[in-house]
Amino acid sequence: MNKAMSSDVQVELARVLGGPEEERLVNAFFVMYKTARIIDATNAMFARQADAFIERLRALRIDRRDITVKRVSRRFFVNDRMVRFNEAGNVGADVILTEWKLLGLAGVKFSSRLERQDLIDFVVFLAGLRVTEENVEQLAERVRTCSLQGIELLSVQQIEEELPAFSDAVRARFRRSARESFFRAMAVAEDLILSASTEREVNMSKTRRVVQGLIEHILKDESSLIELTAIRDYDDYTYAHSTNVCVYALTLGVQLGLDRPRLSQLGFSALFHDVGKVKLPEDLIRKPDRFNENDWQQIRQHPLLGAKTILRHIEHDVYAARAARTAFEHHLGTDLTGYPQQVLDQRRPSLFSRIVTIADTFDALTSGRVYIKEKITPAEALRRMHTQQGQKYDQLLLKLFIDMVGIYPPGSMVLLSTREVALVVATNRENPLRPYVRIIGNESGLLDIPEWVDLSDLEHKKRKIVRMIDPRKYGLRASDYILSD
Repeated sequence: MNKAMSSDVQVELARVLGGPEEERLVNAFFVMYKTARIIDATNAMFARQADAFIERLRALRIDRRDITVKRVSRRFFVNDRMVRFNEAGNVGADVILTEWKLLGLAGVKFSSRLERQDLIDFVVFLAGLRVTEENVEQLAERVRTCSLQGIELLSVQQIEEELPAFSDAVRARFRRSARESFFRAMAVAEDLILSASTEREVNMSKTRRVVQGLIEHILKDESSLIELTAIRDYDDYTYAHSTNVCVYALTLGVQLGLDRPRLSQLGFSALFHDVGKVKLPEDLIRKPDRFNENDWQQIRQHPLLGAKTILRHIEHDVYAARAARTAFEHHLGTDLTGYPQQVLDQRRPSLFSRIVTIADTFDALTSGRVYIKEKITPAEALRRMHTQQGQKYDQLLLKLFIDMVGIYPPGSMVLLSTREVALVVATNRENPLRPYVRIIGNESGLLDIPEWVDLSDLEHKKRKIVRMIDPRKYGLRASDYILSD
């Protein structure tokens, strides 16, 4: 990339990614909103919250512009700048946003001429709407027809029409950043596994830093990390598997709205989930044939060995405790019929364990490595897992996971109705059948410059995904395109 293009990308990144002021504005908004739901508007505490929000608005206004706070696909925007805001970190915001969705509301535009009393009237009105199955239609109509001075309520449709798309250059920048974060995580996974196998101390601070890097990237652009989990041709899949499971687990954790400390602990636990395998014979782990009963007896010991290894080599704190429990429980299943079977406590596995169980199984099924010898398509893997929801897999978490990876997960190769071959780059939550893709070839051969296409755009309505394909049958390697821009 030349200097001019790099400068352009930097400018666009600065334009589309919000900073601390935007983050503080969103936080102040929900604090004020929640306060209005529990105390009277004349209360001094509410007055302070309203004043704090108005100060945040003033700090962001340039040339007395209007300010919009909106939410699209679990991401928050102030005007057109994406903000890192975790609704679970602001307790109760997720409940408010669920009600907004039912009312068809996705954002609020604050006029540059907004007066303090106008703001108070708006918050009192909106906070007073308590949605139930019986009154949702009536309240939605009130929201659609309400008239508020200095305030405009924005519908989901309006928000989607206004939201700008990232340029191809910015998407490429995100993908390069994802690769850096992913391969740093792989290096750390390799280091911690080797440390455990040689009885060396694990570098805790390095591991936490790499997990934080993954979290930061997922909050900006989860698809470019999930895309990297589709690479299957590593020389040693052990470290990639731990990294893949970490990426899947963290992305699901973000979908759940876990706060930063718990996301950090979840990522740490996911990286360590299979560390017990270092205590098993290497020829067993690399055995190309199907396992016999003796092999299975040994394999079923790795959760217990993992928990012991973590507690032996890591300083005892909340990270170690959660990682040890996750390593021990990730093959138990929600009904406790998995392994190891020496479980005295009949409590269901922890949230982290249930998340890692889903991530671990999906990656194992789609990779065809270790004890699952034949890889299958992501769609078939999800179908199989769906048949065991409520028994082996947490039903709610599995549903969120399926929505997250989509019918055509990033990194999948697909055949289009136009006889073109494309690589799926990002899922489309609103229309899973029409993701964002890179067309890499057609009936005439491979393209010199792949074409980036959003299949949900009307201009591409003739292009439809026919089916997923195995790139090897076409003499292709998905990694060649995943690792390029």
